[in-house]
Amino acid sequence: MTAPFRLDELATIEQRAAGRDPDYGTAVESWVPIAEKIWCNAQDQLPSRGESTTNGLATSVTRTRLRIQLDHRITTSMRVILHNKGDRVMQIIAGPALLDDRRHVEFMLEGNSHGR
Repeated sequence: MTAPFRLDELATIEQRAAGRDPDYGTAVESWVPIAEKIWCNAQDQLPSRGESTTNGLATSVTRTRLRIQLDHRITTSMRVILHNKGDRVMQIIAGPALLDDRRHVEFMLEGNSHGR
């Protein structure tokens, strides 16, 4: 059975990796890809649901539904780069939810953008 949606965008999924700076010995945080440029379906939520103003600063939270082929390594501690959306970096905030075809899962992503 094929997916009831089109896998027409590319995404990279990364996990956090801790390390030490070789010169100073301080903790350095970086992101390491675990799945590079995989096919996915990414659909943004309507923008009116994520807008708020705090202390005069308009903050817009973008939420996106991500559907990919099942991969048990992916958790909510990881992030996703959506390449077809201008290399947007988004945090995984919910999921995985197994879809009806039992071969694909859905995650909810969140990214911030700040305006005036």
